[in-house]
Amino acid sequence: MGDAPKRRLRRGAVAAATTAELADLGVDPAANASAAAALRLAAELDSSPSPKDAATAARELRQAMAMVRAAAPPKERGDRMDELEKRRRERLSPQARKGSG
Repeated sequence: MGDAPKRRLRRGAVAAATTAELADLGVDPAANASAAAALRLAAELDSSPSPKDAATAARELRQAMAMVRAAAPPKERGDRMDELEKRRRERLSPQARKGSG
């Protein structure tokens, strides 16, 4: 093992986007190894000195994020009909709301 100087990783656009996606997924990198690896790979990609190294980091980041997405808890997202029903209920008078259900 050589004494290669440590390279300082910078957090650029890829790391910011990865952090935002992890937050949107509700995944904590401190509690998920794949998420932590994804953040490290994103920083490697942002700091990559060569296109070959960047391509390798991008491929590994893509794989790590696929694992994170697959393991992330499902999000509660209503569809268009749920949204229309909610707006309809908000429009109804209090007496009409009592009768619907």
